[in-house]
Amino acid sequence: MKKNLLLLSISVFIAFTFFITNKSFAQRGEVVAGGNISLGLPQGPFQDQLDEIGYGINGVFGYLLPGAPVMIGLDINLNIFGIDRRTEPLSTTIPDLRVDVENSYNMFNTMFLVRTTGRARTFRPYIDALVGFNYLFTQTTVRSRSTQEEFASDTNFDDFAFAYGLGAGMQYRVYRQRGTNVYLNIQSRYILGGKADYLKPGSIEIDNGDVFYNVSSSRTDMLYFQIGVVTSF
Repeated sequence: MKKNLLLLSISVFIAFTFFITNKSFAQRGEVVAGGNISLGLPQGPFQDQLDEIGYGINGVFGYLLPGAPVMIGLDINLNIFGIDRRTEPLSTTIPDLRVDVENSYNMFNTMFLVRTTGRARTFRPYIDALVGFNYLFTQTTVRSRSTQEEFASDTNFDDFAFAYGLGAGMQYRVYRQRGTNVYLNIQSRYILGGKADYLKPGSIEIDNGDVFYNVSSSRTDMLYFQIGVVTSF
């Protein structure tokens, strides 16, 4: 793992050196915003504990510096690793009124992003360095059985872990009008996450009205594959 990160770090340095010596950069800055569909795969000990694929969304917001091959910004990501569903009486005094109860198992991360990228208008490969945190949380939601309308929810277990990693991707322009460019974006990230306590699908047990949590603990390393659309203007 450390060897792979070293190789990626060397790649970042080479890419940065290549871009910084290129004299063709545009002098104006660019605001960048986009969204992606996110597929997350736990790695290492995290996969041993949570052998589930996370499905979710990713967003990026940044500023491409004028006259430089560097973008700084924020990368956010939410993945859901599973949902448990059951039907329960609303209360012991109203046993004939039943509701649907859902437990969702989630990871949200927020990353400060530094990106090295070219300034070509049509095709832009890039390499990212990221640092931030993973937030793992389990949320319980109560819904009406007839309408599926949510009327109560609570986060019943959560934990934070420091996280950092590297990523790479490419953007291909599919639309342009009056200084606004829209790109198809494909990217991946390998994020090393610190140790955290968390719940996983099937780890909440109900016994005679009492709730028991079977807590797992491990590092929270993740591999992400993401595709979406990015706009710069």
